[in-house]
Amino acid sequence: MKRLHLLLALVLPAGAMGASLSDDFDPALDRGLVWLFQGNYEQATAVFDSFIAAHPTNPAGWFFKAGLFQVMMTDAESDGWLAQYNRSLDSALFYSNRAIGINPRDAWAYFIRGGTYGYLAAQDGRAKRYLAALNHGLAAVSDFKKAVELDPGLYDAYIGLGSYDYFRTRAVIFLKWLPFIGDNRERGISQIEMAIARGRYSNVMGRNGLVWILIDYEKYDRALALAEGLEKDFPKNPFFFWARPEIYWRRKQWDRAAEGYAKLLKLIESRPVYSHYNQVVVRYRLAKSLYECGRLKEAAEVAREALKIPSDRNMVQKLVMERRVCREIVKEAGGK
Repeated sequence: MKRLHLLLALVLPAGAMGASLSDDFDPALDRGLVWLFQGNYEQATAVFDSFIAAHPTNPAGWFFKAGLFQVMMTDAESDGWLAQYNRSLDSALFYSNRAIGINPRDAWAYFIRGGTYGYLAAQDGRAKRYLAALNHGLAAVSDFKKAVELDPGLYDAYIGLGSYDYFRTRAVIFLKWLPFIGDNRERGISQIEMAIARGRYSNVMGRNGLVWILIDYEKYDRALALAEGLEKDFPKNPFFFWARPEIYWRRKQWDRAAEGYAKLLKLIESRPVYSHYNQVVVRYRLAKSLYECGRLKEAAEVAREALKIPSDRNMVQKLVMERRVCREIVKEAGGK
């Protein structure tokens, strides 16, 4: 792959100095995102591949394709697309570096490189490579700042800056030994809201990210309004149906949580199954919510279904608590 990148860099025309990546964007990117948000991942892949074929040196296609694979892996709780995801990140990083080399004032090139570093930081964090995650995260923030410095109207970059402000404060509060640097959570949220309102590509995923930030912040009413809007806009995509029942779960509004998890389960089961992990998790949440509502017979039935789902070794290790609670519900409520 590296040799191919080098060959392309040598034989493809560099373009005029001063040109921006955004000059080479086309409506295919928007179409691909629409398919992605609707949960039609196959169609979204085809559209992004078409953009890449037509714009081979523009990192935007690879960047959005990496985002697609990240959503797919999150939605299915599966690493089945990890190789394609890593390849997309490598290509996005290579071509954004190349674009910056051609035009060091290309704000969109810095934005795409920053977003790519952000994906790498998240991947490092999940793998518990914390030093690498920190380094990639700081590189992402540096690029987002540079993008805004070069183009204050590139509002998409404020998602990265706002998330950094929020989670930096969160980390300082959680890690008591770090020096306190001020509470920047509201500023971070305001920056993300600006990106949602005025960004070119950030509305939907910005709203989804902000929902989970507001849940973490325990601003449940604000989170609920966003979650309901996402469900209304994308009624067939289970990716956007996790937040609302999570809010009710944290509020211990068990009847509403049960309703939300029942709807989420139907959506998950209507789609191809790449991993049974989410089926177990949602059934556990539904069983627990029904149990807390006093609907014991229904709770026991759902818990039994969860325990019957095939689980590989990795799932068993990750779902110890969920399976234990399901067994307890069956034992306590099974005959009632």
